[in-house]
Amino acid sequence: MNIETRRLTKPVYKRQQFLLAFLKELNEPLTATDFQKLLFLYITKNNLSYYDFVPYLYGSFSIQAGEDISTLQAMGWVKIKNGKTQYTGGDGKFVINLPFDGLGSSISEQLPKVRGNRLVRFVYEQYPYYAIFSRTAENIMDADGLAKIKAVKELFNNTQQTLFTIGYEGITIEQYLNVLIMNNVCVLCDVRNNPLSRKFGFSKNNLSKYLGNIGIEYVHIPELGITSDKRQCLNNDEDFQNLFSEYSMSLSNHKEAINQIYQLLQTKNRIALTCFEHDPSHCHRYIIRDHFKKTYKVETADL
Repeated sequence: MNIETRRLTKPVYKRQQFLLAFLKELNEPLTATDFQKLLFLYITKNNLSYYDFVPYLYGSFSIQAGEDISTLQAMGWVKIKNGKTQYTGGDGKFVINLPFDGLGSSISEQLPKVRGNRLVRFVYEQYPYYAIFSRTAENIMDADGLAKIKAVKELFNNTQQTLFTIGYEGITIEQYLNVLIMNNVCVLCDVRNNPLSRKFGFSKNNLSKYLGNIGIEYVHIPELGITSDKRQCLNNDEDFQNLFSEYSMSLSNHKEAINQIYQLLQTKNRIALTCFEHDPSHCHRYIIRDHFKKTYKVETADL
């Protein structure tokens, strides 16, 4: 059935509905780079919360927005042809009409008219943080622009040896990566027993890929995880403390894994232990942290 005659299913998430409204208003085929830069500029200018961005291979990039484009393509709302994405509409039975009241002039009037390298350069000039891992900055920026990017990089160049801990509960993959970048984390040690997650971006394969693209090494150490069956009946603080007390006593059985972390800390200086829980006191990573603090007298910090 033709896309123009079949009924389209309403996207589930508000952010996807916003994305369609955004593409509909722009009404032009966009390369992935142009789409990401324009989306970034509009969301940043209007302080919207639909998507977060991370400095990536070609500048500001929303991993979630890229995933949503693929979802909307599969649903029939957008098409990607010759590497360009465009809103394709549908039969009008469901109208994409999110209000843009209070956000000033139209979307197109708020955004630069340039595309391609000129658009990328505009973003890099205004927001040099998002160019710190760019593969194209050297080719499109002048000396002043490159100096600004270098200065931003140096802001996050702390090399003091530190063992960090970080949980991903309640934050997006982009927010998570930005925290690691801003603290100059070199290695992420995943201490989940089972590194799969229903939360977008945090399963082992994807997380490892995203980290690799920003120069952070990923290491999975399942021996230091807690199996899911031991987390089934955690109803109060006492249950957590009993679990962690048992876990603490078991660390002596995992000397090889502990030594692996210690060697990474010695060679890389700034590494982070990661698991799900936002509050370290509700996660076994604090036991590992405290073990290192007590045994090796290392600096630690919870992100």
